[in-house]
Formats: sequence, C-alpha cells, structure tokens
Amino acid sequence: MVVSGRLTLTLKIAALLFAGSAVVLTGAGFYLYRLSLTLPDLATGSESLETARTSIVYAADGSVIAKWHGGEDRTVVPLRAIAQVMRDAVVAIEDERFYEHHGVDTQAIFAALRSEVGQGPPSRAGSTITQQLVKMLFPDEERTFVRKVKEALLAYELDVRADKADVLETYLNAVYFGHGAYGVEAAARRYFGVPASELTVSQAAMLAGLIRAPGRYSPIAEPEAAHERRDKVLVRMRELGYISQKMQREASEAELTLAPPRNASNVAPYFVEYVKQFLIEEFGADAVFTGGLRVYTTLEPGIQKEAERAAVRLLGRDGDPEYAVVALEHRSGRILAMVGGRDFEQNQFNLAVQGRRQPGSAFKPFVLARAIEEGVRPDQVFDASPYTVKVAGGTWRVNNYENQFTAARMTLRAATNWSVNCVYARLIMQIGAEDVVDVARRMGITSPLEPNPAIALGGMSQGVSPLEMASAFGTIANGGMRVAPVAITRVTDDAGEVVYEPEMEVERVLKEWVARQTSLMLHDVVEAGTGMAARVPGTWVAGKTGTTQSYRDAWFVGYTSDISCAVWVGHREGQIDMANVHGIQVTGGSFPAEIWSSFMTTTLRQRRSPAAPVPVPGTSDAPSVEAIGGGAGASRVPVRMCSGSMRVAAPRCPEPVEIYLDAALVPVAVCTRH
Repeated sequence: MVVSGRLTLTLKIAALLFAGSAVVLTGAGFYLYRLSLTLPDLATGSESLETARTSIVYAADGSVIAKWHGGEDRTVVPLRAIAQVMRDAVVAIEDERFYEHHGVDTQAIFAALRSEVGQGPPSRAGSTITQQLVKMLFPDEERTFVRKVKEALLAYELDVRADKADVLETYLNAVYFGHGAYGVEAAARRYFGVPASELTVSQAAMLAGLIRAPGRYSPIAEPEAAHERRDKVLVRMRELGYISQKMQREASEAELTLAPPRNASNVAPYFVEYVKQFLIEEFGADAVFTGGLRVYTTLEPGIQKEAERAAVRLLGRDGDPEYAVVALEHRSGRILAMVGGRDFEQNQFNLAVQGRRQPGSAFKPFVLARAIEEGVRPDQVFDASPYTVKVAGGTWRVNNYENQFTAARMTLRAATNWSVNCVYARLIMQIGAEDVVDVARRMGITSPLEPNPAIALGGMSQGVSPLEMASAFGTIANGGMRVAPVAITRVTDDAGEVVYEPEMEVERVLKEWVARQTSLMLHDVVEAGTGMAARVPGTWVAGKTGTTQSYRDAWFVGYTSDISCAVWVGHREGQIDMANVHGIQVTGGSFPAEIWSSFMTTTLRQRRSPAAPVPVPGTSDAPSVEAIGGGAGASRVPVRMCSGSMRVAAPRCPEPVEIYLDAALVPVAVCTRH
C-alpha cells in the first residue's frame, strides 16, 4: 500500500510536470508563431546593403577634404570566384560548425552557458555566420531580447530556404573588412591588390581576422595586432583540418605587402585617415560609409601645406629619412596640421600618431617641470661630470653628449640649454622617476611609461608619438592647463542634426608659476642652446631638442603664443643610424629644428599671430627664495661657447654663442674640433 501510494504520488508529480511543460512549450510555440508573423521579408532584406549615402569631411575653412561612400567599394562576386582558403578561414574563425547547424549554433550556446557558470572551458560562442548576415540585412532595430529571438528565427528560416553556399556567398559579399572595403573582393584588392580568387592562405587568414574588429586588427593602422590575429586564424584552420601544420607555419612566416590605397584624400591624407578611424570606433563602419555624415574638422589647409612643404624642402631627396609633423592650437587643442610620413600611398602607417619613438632629451622638460614643482631653482648648481649609480636591475652609467662635458659643475639653466645628460641623471635620482612619470601623464603623455631613471634622458620601452608630445608641451605653453587634442569640432547627419560634438577637456595640471618658469628655461634653449636653429624672427619661441643613441631619432618640440608643434625625423623601420644625411649627423638641433622654424615662420605670418609676451612667472603661489634655498650667487660672466662641441669656443669655431655662467663655474676645456 505504501509503495502503491508513493507510486501514485510520483505519477501525479510527473503528470503535473509534463502538463506544465506542455503549457510552457505551447505558450512558447504560440509566442514564436505570433513573433514569426512580424518578421521582415528575407527577399527584400538585401536592399539594405545597397543603400548608401555619402559622408563628407570638411576642413576648418569649409573646404571639402574627403568623401566617403561605402557603395563605391563593393564588388559582388560568385562563390566560385572566392578562393577556397578564404571561405575556410572565415568559417574557421567566425563559425566553425557552419556546415552542421541550422542557422543557430545551439551547441555553442550551451557551451557558453556552461562556461559562464564555471562548468566548462572558455567558449568561443558568438553569432553564427547566418545570424551575422541577418543583422546586416536588417540593421536598424534595437538590440533587445525580442530582437535576438527574431534574429534566431530569421537565421533558421534563411538556413532552411537557402543552401549553405548561398548563405556564405552573400555573407562574404556583404561583410565589412575595414578602410571602406565591403565584401571580400573589395577587401582583397584594397589590402593586397589581388582579386579574391587569388588570395593566399596568409592573406585570407588576415582578412578573416578583420571581420570581428576591422579597426583593431587593421594591417594598415595596427600591423602588430593584425599579424597576431592572422596567426590565431591560422591555428584554428589547422585545428579544424583546413590546412596542414606545414601550411600554417609557412603562412605565419609569410611577409605581407599591402597595396597602396585608392582614392586617398589629396589633402592631409594621414589626418583624414585618423579622423576616419576615430569615427568608425565611435559610430561603426556602416554609419561612416553609408550614413551620410557631415564631419567638420579642425584642419587648416594652408597650415597643412606649409608643414608638408617645410619637411620636403629639407628632406626631399631619395634615401632621406622620414618625418612627422603635428601642429595644434594649445589653448583649444585643435589639430591644425598633421604629416604622418612622406608618402601616404606607399605607407599608411601614421608616424605622427601611431609612431612611438624614443624622445631622447626632448623628454627632459617633464623632469624640469617636476623639479621646479619641488623647489629646484634654475641657478641651482649640479655636478656635470660622468655619472654612475646603482639602480634596480643593475648599474646606470651616464655620459654627456658625445661623452664630453663642459664643466665639472653647472647650473640647471645651463644644463637645460645644452642638454647635459649627467645633470639630468642626478636630478631625476633626486626627485624620483615615479614623480616624473606622474607629471608626464598629467601633461598629456598617454603612451605607457616605466618609472625608470633612464626616462630622464628619454629611455623607454615603447616611446612616444609626436601628437602626444605636441599636446604635452602645449600644456606648458598654456600656463599649466592641459587641453586634450581634438580633430573634429562636430558631426551632423545629412539633415543637419548634430550627432557628435566633443566637449573641450581642460584641466589644470601644473601651477601657473611652474609652467611659466619652465617656459622661460625652454626659451633659453632656443635663444642660447641646442635649439637655436628653431628661432623664428620677431617671435618668442620655447622648445627642446632630442637626439637618441646613434642618431636614430631626432626631435624638436616647441611652441609660440598660440601653436605647439612637434617635429620628428628618423627612419620608418627604426633602429637605423642617421650619422650622415646631407653630410651631417642628424640631431634635434639640425633638421627637426630647421623644419620647425621654416614651418612656423610661414604659418605665423599666415595667421598674423602677434609676438608672444615673455611669460614672467607668477608670484602668488610660488615659493620664496628662502624656502627654496640659495642659488649659485649673483656673479655672472659671459662665456663664448662652441655650439658644436659644447666647450669654450676656439677662434675658428664657426657658430659660437654667448651664454652667462657663474664666475666660479666657467669651464676651462677649449674646443679642439675646430
């Protein structure tokens, strides 16, 4: 009787569960049926791929500098005209069970759920190729639960009604590969200059890797990330049996040569590409290439032309090093000109933004600003002899420029004028590398920085870009106010409705008296130091030179009353000496300073910029002399120095300069070079 009663109870519970499940399933089925009645027609969905409105880019003067239109770079080809390795690469990385599921990969979904609750390995679950195609066919609806259910139903319907080959063909002709290329045919020609039928394994893997994030994995804008992504695709292709281990190794080692861009902007192409990539990250590729945007930028075409002319005029010969120039209005952060290299058609890697190189002594102003914050005075005396000190990881040995030194002791002002390494090495050990990194970040350096004492001389693992250097020096010029650089003033749709307008980011990061005192010392660098070639007639200029080991990178970064500008000279490949360019060793005080001066002289004349007043340091919050400590004394004498050897000038020295030093610190070593 007890067993019978328990059996009866069990049967009742089972019946209730079955009935409940039936109700749920019936309800779900009814809901899905009603939902299916609202689905759009697949037959008309492809029309959305052909709707494209031109986006127009304007310079600051209202002139058109670029037009973007997605429909101009899409060529539909049959599946047979797409290399098999390309089809395999896309399936391998985007939807490995494409040929097995019915539009929705339930196995991947359950694997993702198990991974979420910690019951399984990390999942690669994502939308199937069929689901991605549905999103492209019907892109306008909001991302809601109902929308996802509709997508799944449409994906199932599409899988039932069409062959897998048809789905893959449509997908490969519709998906966006970056840089305006829609569809695999346009992408193959855009990146490699070949039709989709001739793609190699390595090329196909790189294109397949672009689909997930075209901007992040662009071989043009982010070559390292693109190659890492390509290798990941190759691994999946081998694991799934599409290629052999030998083919994977050969494809991974293959060197990929990119094709020159088509229809590139004739005006500031590096700047235009910089703006384009920003907008793609902000709004997505569809909005940029098919949304009819009106993009209003900060570029001033006249200033842009002068930046290009100044660089070409001095480094326009075959075999000359490359260059980058960035100029911005430091009070507003508006980028006025950007030169990212000599020839955009030959190489789209933007040296002004993406190029991170060792800054050498051009990084010293960050050490200087921090030292002044802590009360170090310009006339404070330091030991200038070669310096050896124990640091984390070993011994740091520092010599001065070309292993020479001007005096056993010298003031910070003189050490800044002549970029004396040993003084700045001692200075950073006194104030701390961590504090210097903090100041640099506050002022606008965004690249990774390590708190290593060698940073005082520009020694770092990744380097910095000309854009961030121009911006950071602009903070000094702006009295300690940090203003983030901007390239766009506003973006509207084609009806004139504003869809994006950046807020001006302004923050005080240095006390005004610190910025002003730093400016005065950087002005001395141009007037009587290593930056004399950057002088602009009738204009107050401040700046700093930078030269790295073996003359591999050379910089001049400086500013006037309204413009901050960075000039970098070096080889695009990096690690190539510039010991003999036009018969000279390339330092920051040579070509970079000369390009800077030529560019700024013409630019300031164009803008009719007034001569800047001397930035006298404020006194309201500055520490007193007593609080800081005594200087080197008031007895100053003029000394003629050789600008080439940094020693007391001999009668034959061609360009001697006169500087004032404390009488007790006048060096005795005379130039022997001339």
